[in-house]
Amino acid sequence: MRISDGFKARLEFVLEQIFESFSYGGDHEVRAFVAARLLRAAQSGIVKLDDLKQVAREALLEAARAPKSA
Repeated sequence: MRISDGFKARLEFVLEQIFESFSYGGDHEVRAFVAARLLRAAQSGIVKLDDLKQVAREALLEAARAPKSA
């Protein structure tokens, strides 16, 4: 599935909503991780805004649980 520019804007909107409470918009690596999960979800056919937000929340929780590398 090719992601259109309009749908990319939807993914960016979800990403911004998920990180709105983080200072400076969140850590780059964590944002990249969540964005990759969102993109993969969209490519698999998940397109509803609420479903994408849930994917992003789950990815954020997973990133928070992951051990930090030194």
